[in-house]
Amino acid sequence: MSEQLHKPNHNTLILSDFTSKLIKGKVGREEVIAIQEKLTDAVPMDFIAAVDHLVQQQSVTDELKMGINKMLNVFYTYLSQLKQPQLKSGSFLDQLVNDNSEIVQLMESLKPLIKEIQKPDHPTVELFEALKQKLKTIAGVDRHYQVMENVLFPFLENKWPDHRCLQVLWSVHDDVRKEIRELQQLFEVNTWDLKRFNQLTGDLFFNLKTIIFREEKILLPAIIEAGFANELDNMMPEVAEIGWSFVEAKNKDENIEPQKANLDQGFVNFATGRLSAEQIELIYNHLPVDITFVDEQDTVRYFSTPKKRTFTRTNAVIGRKVQNCHPPESVWMVEEILDAFKKGEQDDASFWVPFKDQFVYIQYFAMRDGEGNYRGTIEVTQDVKEIRNLEGERRLLNWEKK
Repeated sequence: MSEQLHKPNHNTLILSDFTSKLIKGKVGREEVIAIQEKLTDAVPMDFIAAVDHLVQQQSVTDELKMGINKMLNVFYTYLSQLKQPQLKSGSFLDQLVNDNSEIVQLMESLKPLIKEIQKPDHPTVELFEALKQKLKTIAGVDRHYQVMENVLFPFLENKWPDHRCLQVLWSVHDDVRKEIRELQQLFEVNTWDLKRFNQLTGDLFFNLKTIIFREEKILLPAIIEAGFANELDNMMPEVAEIGWSFVEAKNKDENIEPQKANLDQGFVNFATGRLSAEQIELIYNHLPVDITFVDEQDTVRYFSTPKKRTFTRTNAVIGRKVQNCHPPESVWMVEEILDAFKKGEQDDASFWVPFKDQFVYIQYFAMRDGEGNYRGTIEVTQDVKEIRNLEGERRLLNWEKK
Protein backbone atom coordinates (compact mmCIF):
# COMPACT_ATOMS: atom_id res chain seq x y z
CA MET A 1 0.00 0.00 0.00
CA SER A 2 2.77 2.45 0.89
CA GLU A 3 4.42 2.04 -2.53
CA GLN A 4 1.16 3.04 -4.27
CA LEU A 5 0.76 5.89 -1.81
CA HIS A 6 4.11 7.45 -2.70
CA LYS A 7 4.07 7.27 -6.50
CA PRO A 8 4.38 10.79 -7.93
CA ASN A 9 1.01 11.91 -9.24
CA HIS A 10 -0.68 14.81 -10.97
CA ASN A 11 -1.91 16.38 -7.73
CA THR A 12 1.58 16.38 -6.22
CA LEU A 13 3.06 18.22 -9.20
CA ILE A 14 0.21 20.75 -9.27
CA LEU A 15 0.61 21.50 -5.54
CA SER A 16 4.40 21.86 -5.66
CA ASP A 17 4.26 24.09 -8.75
CA PHE A 18 1.54 26.23 -7.15
CA THR A 19 3.61 26.60 -3.95
CA SER A 20 6.66 27.67 -5.99
CA LYS A 21 4.54 30.41 -7.58
CA LEU A 22 3.31 31.50 -4.14
CA ILE A 23 6.91 31.83 -2.98
CA LYS A 24 7.64 34.08 -5.96
CA GLY A 25 4.45 36.07 -5.35
CA LYS A 26 3.03 35.31 -8.80
CA VAL A 27 -0.43 34.03 -7.86
CA GLY A 28 -3.62 36.03 -8.27
CA ARG A 29 -7.04 35.47 -6.74
CA GLU A 30 -8.35 33.86 -9.92
CA GLU A 31 -5.62 31.21 -9.86
CA VAL A 32 -6.29 30.47 -6.17
CA ILE A 33 -9.98 29.89 -6.91
CA ALA A 34 -9.11 27.80 -9.97
CA ILE A 35 -6.80 25.42 -8.09
CA GLN A 36 -9.33 25.04 -5.25
CA GLU A 37 -11.95 24.01 -7.80
CA LYS A 38 -9.53 21.74 -9.65
CA LEU A 39 -8.08 19.74 -6.73
CA THR A 40 -11.21 18.23 -5.27
CA ASP A 41 -9.75 14.72 -4.98
CA ALA A 42 -6.45 15.52 -3.24
CA VAL A 43 -5.54 13.37 -0.22
CA PRO A 44 -3.20 14.25 2.68
CA MET A 45 -0.39 12.21 1.12
CA ASP A 46 -0.49 14.47 -1.96
CA PHE A 47 0.43 17.44 0.26
CA ILE A 48 3.20 15.44 1.96
CA ALA A 49 4.65 14.43 -1.42
CA ALA A 50 4.38 18.00 -2.73
CA VAL A 51 6.39 19.39 0.18
CA ASP A 52 8.92 16.57 -0.24
CA HIS A 53 9.31 17.57 -3.90
CA LEU A 54 9.92 21.20 -2.90
CA VAL A 55 12.51 20.31 -0.23
CA GLN A 56 14.42 18.21 -2.75
CA GLN A 57 14.74 21.31 -4.92
CA GLN A 58 15.71 23.78 -2.19
CA SER A 59 16.78 23.81 1.42
CA VAL A 60 14.36 24.59 4.25
CA THR A 61 14.30 28.36 4.65
CA ASP A 62 11.87 30.90 6.10
CA GLU A 63 10.87 31.71 2.52
CA LEU A 64 10.02 28.06 1.78
CA LYS A 65 8.13 27.68 5.06
CA MET A 66 6.12 30.81 4.30
CA GLY A 67 5.25 29.48 0.83
CA ILE A 68 4.09 26.16 2.30
CA ASN A 69 2.04 28.06 4.90
CA LYS A 70 0.32 30.00 2.12
CA MET A 71 -0.40 26.85 0.13
CA LEU A 72 -1.91 25.09 3.13
CA ASN A 73 -3.92 28.19 3.96
CA VAL A 74 -5.46 28.01 0.48
CA PHE A 75 -6.51 24.42 1.24
CA TYR A 76 -7.26 24.92 4.94
CA THR A 77 -11.02 24.52 4.60
CA TYR A 78 -10.65 21.58 2.21
CA LEU A 79 -8.29 19.68 4.53
CA SER A 80 -10.35 20.54 7.60
CA GLN A 81 -13.47 19.07 6.02
CA LEU A 82 -11.90 15.74 5.03
CA LYS A 83 -13.36 12.85 7.00
CA GLN A 84 -11.26 12.26 10.10
CA PRO A 85 -10.33 8.65 10.90
CA GLN A 86 -11.45 7.04 14.13
CA LEU A 87 -8.69 6.67 16.69
CA LYS A 88 -8.30 3.78 19.08
CA SER A 89 -8.49 4.98 22.67
CA GLY A 90 -5.05 5.08 24.30
CA SER A 91 -3.22 4.53 21.02
CA PHE A 92 -0.13 6.52 19.96
CA LEU A 93 -2.19 8.75 17.67
CA ASP A 94 -4.95 9.16 20.26
CA GLN A 95 -2.40 10.34 22.83
CA LEU A 96 -0.92 12.72 20.25
CA VAL A 97 -4.32 14.33 19.63
CA ASN A 98 -5.13 14.51 23.35
CA ASP A 99 -1.80 16.24 23.99
CA ASN A 100 -2.62 18.73 21.24
CA SER A 101 -5.97 19.44 22.93
CA GLU A 102 -4.13 20.39 26.12
CA ILE A 103 -1.80 22.64 24.13
CA VAL A 104 -4.81 24.44 22.62
CA GLN A 105 -6.32 24.96 26.09
CA LEU A 106 -3.04 26.43 27.32
CA MET A 107 -2.98 28.83 24.38
CA GLU A 108 -6.53 29.92 25.21
CA SER A 109 -5.63 30.47 28.86
CA LEU A 110 -2.79 32.78 27.80
CA LYS A 111 -5.07 35.11 25.80
CA PRO A 112 -6.63 36.97 28.78
CA LEU A 113 -3.15 37.75 30.12
CA ILE A 114 -2.06 39.04 26.71
CA LYS A 115 -5.17 41.23 26.56
CA GLU A 116 -4.56 42.55 30.08
CA ILE A 117 -1.00 43.59 29.35
CA GLN A 118 -2.16 45.80 26.45
CA LYS A 119 -3.83 48.24 28.87
CA PRO A 120 -2.18 51.67 29.19
CA ASP A 121 -1.48 51.25 32.91
CA HIS A 122 2.03 49.97 33.59
CA PRO A 123 1.97 46.15 33.87
CA THR A 124 1.99 44.97 37.46
CA VAL A 125 4.53 42.62 38.99
CA GLU A 126 1.73 40.12 39.53
CA LEU A 127 0.79 40.16 35.83
CA PHE A 128 4.41 39.72 34.80
CA GLU A 129 4.73 36.76 37.15
CA ALA A 130 1.53 35.18 35.83
CA LEU A 131 2.81 35.49 32.26
CA LYS A 132 6.19 34.02 33.19
CA GLN A 133 4.56 31.01 34.83
CA LYS A 134 2.23 30.47 31.88
CA LEU A 135 5.12 30.61 29.42
CA LYS A 136 7.07 28.17 31.57
CA THR A 137 4.16 25.74 31.32
CA ILE A 138 3.78 26.24 27.57
CA ALA A 139 7.51 25.52 27.16
CA GLY A 140 6.56 21.94 28.01
CA VAL A 141 5.51 21.52 24.35
CA ASP A 142 9.16 20.63 23.81
CA ARG A 143 8.43 17.06 25.02
CA HIS A 144 5.69 16.70 22.40
CA TYR A 145 8.15 17.78 19.73
CA GLN A 146 10.82 15.43 21.08
CA VAL A 147 8.39 12.52 20.69
CA MET A 148 7.83 13.63 17.10
CA GLU A 149 11.53 14.04 16.31
CA ASN A 150 12.83 10.93 18.11
CA VAL A 151 9.99 8.42 17.66
CA LEU A 152 7.58 9.37 14.87
CA PHE A 153 9.99 10.99 12.41
CA PRO A 154 12.53 8.12 12.27
CA PHE A 155 9.63 5.67 11.98
CA LEU A 156 8.18 7.52 8.99
CA GLU A 157 11.59 7.98 7.37
CA ASN A 158 11.84 4.19 7.17
CA LYS A 159 8.33 3.91 5.73
CA TRP A 160 7.92 6.85 3.36
CA PRO A 161 10.27 7.80 0.53
CA ASP A 162 8.54 11.20 0.60
CA HIS A 163 9.53 12.04 4.17
CA ARG A 164 11.24 15.41 3.70
CA CYS A 165 8.15 17.29 4.87
CA LEU A 166 9.32 16.24 8.34
CA GLN A 167 12.33 18.53 7.95
CA VAL A 168 9.96 21.45 7.51
CA LEU A 169 7.91 20.46 10.54
CA TRP A 170 11.08 20.09 12.65
CA SER A 171 12.11 23.59 11.59
CA VAL A 172 8.75 24.94 12.81
CA HIS A 173 9.33 23.08 16.11
CA ASP A 174 12.57 25.02 16.48
CA ASP A 175 10.77 28.27 15.65
CA VAL A 176 8.40 27.63 18.57
CA ARG A 177 11.30 26.84 20.90
CA LYS A 178 13.08 30.03 19.89
CA GLU A 179 9.95 32.17 20.33
CA ILE A 180 9.32 30.79 23.81
CA ARG A 181 12.95 31.45 24.81
CA GLU A 182 12.80 35.02 23.51
CA LEU A 183 9.51 35.66 25.29
CA GLN A 184 10.97 34.41 28.56
CA GLN A 185 14.02 36.62 28.07
CA LEU A 186 11.78 39.68 27.69
CA PHE A 187 10.90 39.37 31.36
CA GLU A 188 14.57 39.34 32.36
CA VAL A 189 15.43 42.82 31.04
CA ASN A 190 14.76 46.14 32.70
CA THR A 191 13.06 47.75 29.69
CA TRP A 192 9.69 46.24 28.82
CA ASP A 193 9.16 45.91 25.02
CA LEU A 194 5.41 45.49 24.43
CA LYS A 195 5.76 45.65 20.64
CA ARG A 196 8.24 42.77 20.62
CA PHE A 197 6.08 40.83 23.07
CA ASN A 198 3.05 41.15 20.76
CA GLN A 199 5.08 40.12 17.73
CA LEU A 200 6.49 37.04 19.46
CA THR A 201 3.16 35.91 20.93
CA GLY A 202 1.54 36.31 17.51
CA ASP A 203 4.25 34.19 15.89
CA LEU A 204 4.04 31.63 18.70
CA PHE A 205 0.27 31.18 18.40
CA PHE A 206 0.53 30.88 14.62
CA ASN A 207 3.26 28.23 14.72
CA LEU A 208 1.65 26.20 17.51
CA LYS A 209 -1.58 26.06 15.51
CA THR A 210 0.34 25.30 12.31
CA ILE A 211 2.01 22.26 13.88
CA ILE A 212 -1.25 20.91 15.30
CA PHE A 213 -3.03 21.34 11.96
CA ARG A 214 -0.30 19.50 10.04
CA GLU A 215 -0.15 16.70 12.59
CA GLU A 216 -3.88 16.09 12.74
CA LYS A 217 -5.11 16.98 9.24
CA ILE A 218 -2.19 15.71 7.14
CA LEU A 219 0.22 13.37 8.95
CA LEU A 220 -2.31 11.48 11.05
CA PRO A 221 -4.75 10.58 8.21
CA ALA A 222 -1.84 9.57 5.94
CA ILE A 223 -0.40 7.30 8.65
CA ILE A 224 -3.75 5.57 9.15
CA GLU A 225 -4.36 5.27 5.40
CA ALA A 226 -0.96 3.60 5.05
CA GLY A 227 -1.83 1.10 7.80
CA PHE A 228 0.97 2.13 10.18
CA ALA A 229 -1.08 2.95 13.29
CA ASN A 230 -0.63 -0.45 14.98
CA GLU A 231 3.11 -0.40 14.37
CA LEU A 232 3.32 2.99 16.05
CA ASP A 233 1.51 1.55 19.07
CA ASN A 234 4.37 -0.93 19.46
CA MET A 235 6.70 2.06 20.00
CA MET A 236 4.81 3.37 23.02
CA PRO A 237 7.54 2.30 25.49
CA GLU A 238 9.89 4.69 23.67
CA VAL A 239 7.27 7.45 23.89
CA ALA A 240 7.02 6.78 27.63
CA GLU A 241 10.79 7.36 27.99
CA ILE A 242 10.28 10.96 26.80
CA GLY A 243 6.69 11.59 27.86
CA TRP A 244 4.03 13.71 26.19
CA SER A 245 3.86 17.37 27.16
CA PHE A 246 0.57 17.44 29.04
CA VAL A 247 -0.99 13.96 29.00
CA GLU A 248 0.26 10.72 30.49
CA ALA A 249 2.29 8.55 28.11
CA LYS A 250 0.79 5.10 28.56
CA ASN A 251 2.38 1.94 27.23
CA LYS A 252 0.34 -0.34 25.02
CA ASP A 253 0.97 -2.99 27.64
CA GLU A 254 1.50 -1.52 31.10
CA ASN A 255 3.21 -4.75 32.17
CA ILE A 256 5.89 -4.48 29.51
CA GLU A 257 9.43 -4.55 30.91
CA PRO A 258 12.11 -2.13 29.74
CA GLN A 259 14.05 -3.53 26.81
CA LYS A 260 17.34 -5.10 27.80
CA ALA A 261 20.32 -5.61 25.58
CA ASN A 262 20.74 -9.03 24.04
CA LEU A 263 24.15 -9.75 25.48
CA ASP A 264 26.62 -12.28 24.20
CA GLN A 265 28.20 -13.86 27.24
CA GLY A 266 31.46 -14.37 25.36
CA PHE A 267 34.52 -12.18 25.83
CA VAL A 268 36.23 -9.67 23.55
CA ASN A 269 40.01 -9.71 23.57
CA PHE A 270 41.49 -6.21 23.23
CA ALA A 271 45.14 -5.26 22.97
CA THR A 272 44.92 -3.94 26.53
CA GLY A 273 42.51 -6.33 28.21
CA ARG A 274 39.65 -8.81 27.99
CA LEU A 275 36.03 -7.84 28.62
CA SER A 276 32.63 -9.47 28.38
CA ALA A 277 29.87 -7.87 26.31
CA GLU A 278 28.07 -7.01 29.55
CA GLN A 279 31.15 -5.28 30.96
CA ILE A 280 31.58 -3.26 27.74
CA GLU A 281 28.00 -2.04 27.90
CA LEU A 282 28.29 -1.19 31.60
CA ILE A 283 31.46 0.81 30.98
CA TYR A 284 29.84 2.91 28.23
CA ASN A 285 26.70 3.52 30.29
CA HIS A 286 28.63 4.59 33.40
CA LEU A 287 30.83 7.15 31.68
CA PRO A 288 29.69 10.72 32.52
CA VAL A 289 29.14 11.46 28.82
CA ASP A 290 26.63 10.66 26.08
CA ILE A 291 28.19 8.63 23.28
CA THR A 292 26.66 8.14 19.83
CA PHE A 293 28.33 6.18 17.03
CA VAL A 294 27.64 6.81 13.33
CA ASP A 295 29.18 4.40 10.81
CA GLU A 296 30.96 5.25 7.55
CA GLN A 297 27.60 5.25 5.72
CA ASP A 298 26.31 8.04 8.03
CA THR A 299 23.95 5.59 9.78
CA VAL A 300 23.42 5.74 13.55
CA ARG A 301 24.45 2.35 14.97
CA TYR A 302 24.75 2.86 18.73
CA PHE A 303 24.17 5.27 21.61
CA SER A 304 25.01 4.91 25.28
CA THR A 305 22.45 5.28 28.05
CA PRO A 306 24.06 7.09 30.99
CA LYS A 307 22.02 7.94 34.06
CA LYS A 308 21.67 11.56 32.94
CA ARG A 309 21.39 12.27 29.22
CA THR A 310 21.75 15.72 27.68
CA PHE A 311 19.87 15.15 24.43
CA THR A 312 16.99 12.75 23.93
CA ARG A 313 17.70 9.40 22.25
CA THR A 314 15.35 6.50 21.61
CA ASN A 315 15.88 3.14 19.89
CA ALA A 316 14.04 4.54 16.87
CA VAL A 317 17.24 6.42 16.01
CA ILE A 318 19.14 3.19 15.30
CA GLY A 319 19.45 2.71 11.55
CA ARG A 320 18.54 6.35 10.90
CA LYS A 321 20.71 8.60 8.75
CA VAL A 322 22.47 11.08 11.03
CA GLN A 323 21.44 13.94 8.74
CA ASN A 324 17.81 13.24 9.67
CA CYS A 325 18.65 13.49 13.38
CA HIS A 326 19.30 17.24 13.15
CA PRO A 327 17.01 20.17 12.35
CA PRO A 328 17.38 21.38 8.73
CA GLU A 329 18.97 24.67 9.79
CA SER A 330 22.02 22.87 11.25
CA VAL A 331 22.30 19.80 9.00
CA TRP A 332 24.76 21.66 6.75
CA MET A 333 27.22 21.72 9.65
CA VAL A 334 26.88 17.96 10.15
CA GLU A 335 27.52 17.43 6.43
CA GLU A 336 30.59 19.67 6.55
CA ILE A 337 32.08 17.81 9.53
CA LEU A 338 31.47 14.36 8.03
CA ASP A 339 32.84 15.45 4.66
CA ALA A 340 36.05 16.77 6.26
CA PHE A 341 36.40 13.56 8.30
CA LYS A 342 35.93 11.34 5.23
CA LYS A 343 38.48 13.34 3.20
CA GLY A 344 40.97 13.10 6.05
CA GLU A 345 41.15 16.90 6.35
CA GLN A 346 40.06 16.93 10.02
CA ASP A 347 39.95 14.48 12.91
CA ASP A 348 37.75 16.31 15.41
CA ALA A 349 35.33 19.19 15.88
CA SER A 350 34.10 20.81 19.09
CA PHE A 351 31.20 23.05 20.13
CA TRP A 352 29.91 24.37 23.45
CA VAL A 353 26.49 25.86 24.13
CA PRO A 354 24.26 26.71 27.10
CA PHE A 355 21.31 24.32 27.14
CA LYS A 356 18.54 24.50 29.74
CA ASP A 357 20.38 24.37 33.10
CA GLN A 358 23.54 22.88 31.57
CA PHE A 359 26.63 24.05 29.72
CA VAL A 360 27.08 21.43 27.03
CA TYR A 361 30.39 20.46 25.44
CA ILE A 362 29.91 18.54 22.18
CA GLN A 363 32.82 16.79 20.46
CA TYR A 364 32.97 14.84 17.22
CA PHE A 365 35.83 12.44 16.53
CA ALA A 366 36.66 10.75 13.24
CA MET A 367 37.18 7.02 13.81
CA ARG A 368 39.84 5.40 11.62
CA ASP A 369 41.19 1.87 11.40
CA GLY A 370 44.87 0.86 11.52
CA GLU A 371 45.32 1.78 7.86
CA GLY A 372 43.78 5.21 8.30
CA ASN A 373 40.50 4.40 6.57
CA TYR A 374 37.47 6.33 7.81
CA ARG A 375 35.17 3.98 9.73
CA GLY A 376 32.68 6.38 11.27
CA THR A 377 32.21 9.25 13.72
CA ILE A 378 31.80 9.30 17.49
CA GLU A 379 29.79 12.09 19.10
CA VAL A 380 30.58 12.75 22.76
CA THR A 381 28.34 15.13 24.71
CA GLN A 382 28.95 16.24 28.30
CA ASP A 383 27.54 18.77 30.75
CA VAL A 384 30.65 20.68 31.86
CA LYS A 385 28.91 23.30 33.98
CA GLU A 386 30.38 21.92 37.20
CA ILE A 387 33.81 21.47 35.64
CA ARG A 388 33.90 25.08 34.47
CA ASN A 389 33.19 26.26 38.02
CA LEU A 390 36.09 24.36 39.59
CA GLU A 391 38.67 26.52 41.36
CA GLY A 392 41.71 25.89 43.50
CA GLU A 393 42.35 22.22 44.22
CA ARG A 394 40.98 19.21 46.06
CA ARG A 395 43.58 16.68 47.21
CA LEU A 396 41.53 14.89 49.88
CA LEU A 397 38.47 12.71 49.49
CA ASN A 398 35.36 14.72 50.24
CA TRP A 399 32.11 12.95 49.41
CA GLU A 400 29.03 15.12 49.29
CA LYS A 401 25.79 13.54 50.39
CA LYS A 402 23.47 12.85 47.44
